[in-house]
Amino acid sequence: MPDPAMIYKQIINDAVQKILSVIDSIIIVTNEKGIIIEANRSACQLFGYSPEELAGSPVHLLLPPSYREQHADALEQFVQSPDTQRHRHQRNSVLGYCKDGTLIELEAGIAKFHAGDQWILVVTMLDITLRKHQEQELLRQSTHDALTGLPNRKLILERLNHALQCSLRNKLNVALLFIDLDGFKLINDNHGHETGDEILKIIATRLLDQVRPGDTVGRLSGDEFVVLCEQIEKPELIANLAMRINDALKEMIQYQELNLFVTASIGITIGHGQQYTAEAMIRSADTAMYEMKQRGRDGWQFFNDQLQWQAQQKNTISLGLHRALERNEFSSVFQPIIAFDTKRIAGAELLLRWNLNGKAVSPEIFIPVAEMTGMIFPIGEWVFRESCKVQTDWRQRWKEETPYVAINLSARQLNQKQLAASFAAILQETGADPAGIVLELTEMALMPDVIESNSTILHQLADLGLQIAIDDFGKGYSSLAQLIQLPISQLKIGKSSVDSLENQQNASVFIDAIVQLGHSLGLQLVVEGVETEAQLAKLKRYGCDLIQGHFFHSPMHELNFIQHMNHQVMKND
Repeated sequence: MPDPAMIYKQIINDAVQKILSVIDSIIIVTNEKGIIIEANRSACQLFGYSPEELAGSPVHLLLPPSYREQHADALEQFVQSPDTQRHRHQRNSVLGYCKDGTLIELEAGIAKFHAGDQWILVVTMLDITLRKHQEQELLRQSTHDALTGLPNRKLILERLNHALQCSLRNKLNVALLFIDLDGFKLINDNHGHETGDEILKIIATRLLDQVRPGDTVGRLSGDEFVVLCEQIEKPELIANLAMRINDALKEMIQYQELNLFVTASIGITIGHGQQYTAEAMIRSADTAMYEMKQRGRDGWQFFNDQLQWQAQQKNTISLGLHRALERNEFSSVFQPIIAFDTKRIAGAELLLRWNLNGKAVSPEIFIPVAEMTGMIFPIGEWVFRESCKVQTDWRQRWKEETPYVAINLSARQLNQKQLAASFAAILQETGADPAGIVLELTEMALMPDVIESNSTILHQLADLGLQIAIDDFGKGYSSLAQLIQLPISQLKIGKSSVDSLENQQNASVFIDAIVQLGHSLGLQLVVEGVETEAQLAKLKRYGCDLIQGHFFHSPMHELNFIQHMNHQVMKND
């Protein structure tokens, strides 16, 4: 007759086997030597073994070969310790090693109990491979640019901080190159953002091709990239890298049926952790890049002591500009513009002046800062309103002899879609005659990457009746096609061309060509910067219409200008 105790034990064993076979958890049972006694179905499926293959095998078989010896020691220590269990959440994740060589990430817990004079070990595991991949992907998305796959600002700052900390120990400099593409806006505007995105990917690849294996190429935003180089001994090596980048980026890009070109302006900062924080180093490189933009683009510029001083000055000026309007710190002066044939005042250029804490700040210093910070928009509106006010006043004073008022219009102001509407409201508010106001633009506003969008705004301004002039004409950005297509009334020949008259034969040919071109298009020709009688004598032969410079009048306050005009009108009477 069967022993009831044996029957009961068999029933229990069968029940345990069924529980192990259906439970989702991965369970492996071993003896105290780590030899597998039992592995449930989930464990067999995960590791790719049959139950027969696992039974009798060491549990270390399920770990990568390089981990097995270490794991055997840890298992022995656990058996000999007073601990009876270690939960999954108390341990770091471990790597599992499948039959086909696949690595999986696991959380593992272990417990032990006595069976006779032997320890039985029960290992429970959870496959967290998918979760880890998801975490890694989320981390990657938070630290990398979605379009190019390059490190984003967050990761760049992290690596730059680490590099600067290392520089304190290894006494070697860190270099940061701030790269801003020239002409990229034109690609987006003409060919769409999809094409622009593909170009950015190509640029990212070209940058990666130029750097050393340990360097970081990142994308800050838009068309701004950085390159981080560590352990720099010779600055000339970074200059060579910048030149290679310039050369690589300017190569033609073939995309679909398009042949496209971009160049880059690069600012470079070299230093160590005692000189810079990560943010300060990026700002310095950005300042140097902006300096390169001002110098003509498609090149590189180091951030040096002079640029450092300029950066500090720009910060002071930037803070001051935000308060200048409300504190009524701006004023205007007027430089008369003379008719070449009669030598009578025909117009006046309104020149902006700023007095900061009792000291005059040169427009050559504060205007670029205003453009960079966006303060040029409210300042430009203030200047236009002032010109309208004085034009209205002058028209009441001198009727048909009223001189026109010329003001400088920043290329950045043309980015304002509401510029024409804003000017129209000011014209109506002040009652100014738009025909008596000339908006002077530098040729920078006619550069290829901005001319298409700027053309629309210029036509809107001309439709208001305002006159458009191109200042300092001949620097190389304009084309004949642009002059024909744009609503331009005047060309102004700049002081640098006039200064060259006395010692460069080419300057005479140049001025003569501009005058001939302008008159053939029905434009007025204005020469500015005339300071000597010799310059005036040379200019007589070219047939210019208007002339401006210290030889006739320096910039003056409005009351003085009114006195000069009153005297002129009285003489005419």
